[in-house]
Amino acid sequence: MENDKENIIQAVVIMDLFNNNFEPISNKNPMGLLPVAGVPIIDYVLESLVSGGVGEAILFCCQDSLQIKDHVKKCKENKVPWSITLDVQIISSDTCQTMGDVMREIDAAGLVRGYFILLGINSITNINFAALLEQHKQTCKKDKGAAMTLVYKEVAWQHPLLSNDKTLLLAVDGRNHKILMHQKYKPKSKETSVSLPLECVLQHSEVKLHNNLVDANIAICSPSVPPLFSDNFDFQNRDDFIHGILINEDILASSLYYTMMKETQYGAAITNWKTYQTVCWDILHNWVYPLSIETDSFYKNTFMYMGRHIFRKTNSSLSRSCTLVEDVLVGAKTHISDMSRVSKSMIGNNCTIGNHVIIHGSHIMNNVVIKDNCQIINSFINDNCIVEMNSNLEGVVASDNVCIEEGSNLKGNILVETIKNDITLKKTSSESGTEWENESSGKEDDEYVGFDEEWSNSESCYSSDSSAESSLPDSPIPEDTNIFLQEVIDSLARGYEENLKCDYLILEINSSRYAYNIQLHEVNFFVVRALLSMPILEDTKSVLSTVKDILKYFRPVISNYIKTKSSIMDCLKAVEDSCIKNIWLDGKAGQIIHLLYEADIVDEDSLLEWYEDLKENESPLKDQTSIVKFFEWLQEASEESEDSD
Repeated sequence: MENDKENIIQAVVIMDLFNNNFEPISNKNPMGLLPVAGVPIIDYVLESLVSGGVGEAILFCCQDSLQIKDHVKKCKENKVPWSITLDVQIISSDTCQTMGDVMREIDAAGLVRGYFILLGINSITNINFAALLEQHKQTCKKDKGAAMTLVYKEVAWQHPLLSNDKTLLLAVDGRNHKILMHQKYKPKSKETSVSLPLECVLQHSEVKLHNNLVDANIAICSPSVPPLFSDNFDFQNRDDFIHGILINEDILASSLYYTMMKETQYGAAITNWKTYQTVCWDILHNWVYPLSIETDSFYKNTFMYMGRHIFRKTNSSLSRSCTLVEDVLVGAKTHISDMSRVSKSMIGNNCTIGNHVIIHGSHIMNNVVIKDNCQIINSFINDNCIVEMNSNLEGVVASDNVCIEEGSNLKGNILVETIKNDITLKKTSSESGTEWENESSGKEDDEYVGFDEEWSNSESCYSSDSSAESSLPDSPIPEDTNIFLQEVIDSLARGYEENLKCDYLILEINSSRYAYNIQLHEVNFFVVRALLSMPILEDTKSVLSTVKDILKYFRPVISNYIKTKSSIMDCLKAVEDSCIKNIWLDGKAGQIIHLLYEADIVDEDSLLEWYEDLKENESPLKDQTSIVKFFEWLQEASEESEDSD
């Protein structure tokens, strides 16, 4: 019996992050109960341990242990799959302030029997822990000092988990996977060079460098790891441990190794709101299979799959005129009303979403009421909140029980309800949005990274200083923007045919924009591109007359987007692109820009600047007869105006 216990794989799960990256949400509830795609994160962790061959899990809590115990108890009573084979111990200590303190407590109490898995409560994965543990044991046979094997996932360099988290540079021995250097950089670090110790090159015949690794906060540990923490009190977190081993390898007689997850395996650590958002979407896309909504790992056939990675509880209700775009989760007894649009968002149980509401990239928890004509973009709204009518929230994190006043326009706010003289106080993280960095006092020295607010109106990527401009006619439109363009064309064509109000069309365009993460300068470009690509132009015998009517009808739409110098340049580049690609506009570029000029949509200075760009970039339009004649006319009109003055 004792031998059987020796063979059981142990895992230690650190239940606290030791930072304030998820405040104020983490102030009342432990990280383990934070819903990720509708499921408490602890359920993912425990399910992944069972799937990976682990038989015993030690959950070490430094706070809120009672809530964790209650949750685990309920899971056992309900006989969830992991509870049948996984032995879960919950250990709590109010004195531990860091991950290093936890490891010293584990060592003092003798909680681990030998080799074990070490991971954080923020680790989401579907790897085979048993296979990795066996691999680590084989490494230990070759190197008696092997203390830890770190587990990484190799991804494309532009992956959102890399761009929104600390960047890791790893130098390793190419033959045996021993780690030689481990360096982390803050998100958006401006470091342009790295220093590789000379001995790394001289003492190893093959050195590999990795800078596209996702750290899933998972390590396979030897029995020596807890005593190493006990012997070195300056080891406060895992990074301290890694750096200490690398610097003092000879003194500590210990070494570190790494391993890569297989291509079909998933691993990520939720470290801030942006990585939280990314992992939620990954789960809906089945990247963490078999931990999946579709395979009922956590549910009992109560979700309905609607295509495009959209899931809703069977007892939720949707108005016939509401739209679920993609990557959406709708909880039980939630109602979404007329003309509302939801994309890339999770909505919890018992929520009421009003009419003409746009929700994109957001996480709405339970019992939330969002009233008519609201926009919720890239935000987290916790339980029992009320968002009154005509409110716009971008990059907002709201604690539970917050009431947001009618007509509020908030960007980058942290909202906390504090009952004092019946006043709801709102706490703002900063004055300028949601790149909340250097706000953290966390002991792990992590950065507070919030959701993005509205995409900025930066200089146009189609303006004269853009490197993309010269290749515009030959560059394929990316998938999302191509879909966005088609949706705008469809909206405008329907609006023109059915004589709809332009205000409604603007709402539809903005909704599509948020659904496909289209930046504002791109919206300027594609709205004009769509106007000149409407099906009616392809069928009409009088193209210019129809274009004139279209510009007149959609003037409110154009005015909503084309109103700054950079947006006018976007407009003119859209005209260039349309006249090159649309057969019905062939040879009519000069007349099109003349119509725009007469309608006061574009100005003379912008036209002249654009014309110079045409000539400089050898555009096919630069020698077109209609273009040459228009600018000759413009020059003459300008001279006549000067003479009359």
